[in-house]
Amino acid sequence: MEGAMSGKNKVLFVFGLNQGLHWFTIGLIIPVLTLLLMERGFDLAQIGIAMALMSFTVFFLELPTGGLADSIGRKRVYMISVLFNIAAYLLLLFVDSPPALIFAAFALGVGRALSSGTMDAWFIDEHRKTGCTDIVLQQNLARAGIIIPAALGGGTLIGGALPDLFGNWLKAVTPFGFYGPNLILMILLFLSQLIITAVLVREERAEFTGNIAEGFKKLPSVLGSAMTYGIRQRNTMAILLSTAALGAGLAGLEQLWQPRIRELVPETGIWVLGVISALYFLAAAGGSALSPVMLRKFGYRYSFLLFIFRLIMGALYLALSFAGGLPSFAPLYLLIFLAHGVTGSPEMTVYNRDIPNEKRSTMLSLNSLFLQGGGAFGSIIAGQMAFRLFIPAAWWLTGGLLCLSAFFYLMIKEEAHENRV
Repeated sequence: MEGAMSGKNKVLFVFGLNQGLHWFTIGLIIPVLTLLLMERGFDLAQIGIAMALMSFTVFFLELPTGGLADSIGRKRVYMISVLFNIAAYLLLLFVDSPPALIFAAFALGVGRALSSGTMDAWFIDEHRKTGCTDIVLQQNLARAGIIIPAALGGGTLIGGALPDLFGNWLKAVTPFGFYGPNLILMILLFLSQLIITAVLVREERAEFTGNIAEGFKKLPSVLGSAMTYGIRQRNTMAILLSTAALGAGLAGLEQLWQPRIRELVPETGIWVLGVISALYFLAAAGGSALSPVMLRKFGYRYSFLLFIFRLIMGALYLALSFAGGLPSFAPLYLLIFLAHGVTGSPEMTVYNRDIPNEKRSTMLSLNSLFLQGGGAFGSIIAGQMAFRLFIPAAWWLTGGLLCLSAFFYLMIKEEAHENRV
């Protein structure tokens, strides 16, 4: 395989396989997680507490785990994250007590935090070692951006079908319940992921000589250096601010689109919501596929492309709030994710342009932290506006915020693309 592929293509293949399998596996639980927990005997209040614990765990560990990956290696930290995921889903498979749910939520949060910024950093580091230009990096990030949402969409569709196909049989012969097939397949796939990652992902150990204990000792200096860098660098700070606004916008949309459809079309079946969920992942993949073409049409002016498509996203939010039925709502909803997909790889190309390798995982975790912080803010504000006023009012606010955040992109300092190596 090494002889048949260039260095960049081999890295893309390994990253695509790794992340495709990872997000396909995660997608298996998306359509049924709440139903699975309710089957285990948990009420919505307990489920809400568990989800909040998972979110807070990710939030507080996001930067430390990114720093750990910069200290002891991206591959090693990613494989530890897979072990935490396996432990969490084993807990959900075998036990049904509140303490077990809390431990499972905590393990899921740790696993999510550990995986954030690890393989992405490895992917970008390996590209930089080949001496590729920004354009080549952006094109391969766009290709990866097709794989990940497509894998999520496929996992979501299969995850919705598994209980109907095998749930009753498994429930009759085991204590695993109607949604057990999803958990069993996830555990098997994550075990496969450990083997695939160990065999295919190559990382120079000389770059990461410390063990886990030494990695934790280095964390204060690693985190302090990365935070200072993020604040002082004009491009990274502009993208961090725009990312926080994006988090607020996406949170306000994702938590309210299902009840909004139910308001518009009360008789809508659950399967329709599942199909729309899968389609929005595919729309994001389509946006990633369009991204290199759009960037070329914009003359490789990254900041201008990001500015225009963020304005488009904000305008689509406003249009969505006026949609009067499913035929008008669904296309607008999918177009939002198409526009979001176009911006993903150009934004990451600019963000990673000047980040040193030794800070990359931490800086990617910092970006994720801003996204989640904005998301927490957006969830609270949008939820309150929807409750006190009505759902479209929440989208007026978040749509306006997205339009305003587009101007952060104009802070980005452009560089001549032909000189970037």
